[in-house]
Amino acid sequence: MRVQPNEAVYLKMMTKKPGMGFGVEETELDLSYSSRYKKAWEGGYIVKDTRLPDAYERLFLEVFMGSQINFVRTDELDHAWRIFTPLLEKLEKVSPTKYKFGSRGPPEADDLMRKNGFVFTGTYKWNPPKL
Repeated sequence: MRVQPNEAVYLKMMTKKPGMGFGVEETELDLSYSSRYKKAWEGGYIVKDTRLPDAYERLFLEVFMGSQINFVRTDELDHAWRIFTPLLEKLEKVSPTKYKFGSRGPPEADDLMRKNGFVFTGTYKWNPPKL
């Protein structure tokens, strides 16, 4: 899942091949906003290019319009901090393991999977969207 820039939801999965057989293949679900929402439709006609707002641009508009739909109440925020502060304090002591961008992850992840009986047999390779 990518948030900014180039928003996208991307998922690879194993699916049954069409037909009467029982074979499976790796397929992907790719919702890259920049390619999916290139044009705006109105009454069945393309009227103009769609401009996707930046991360906080929509929130600023909500503030100016007086809408609170994308904001939490004060009591909800207080409870969230009460719940998550202990977790955040523990996370401050953890250093993330570095790994190559676009790879499946660090070798330690494979070790953890093997330790728990999972064997990766897929052909995963991330291909960045062409913008």
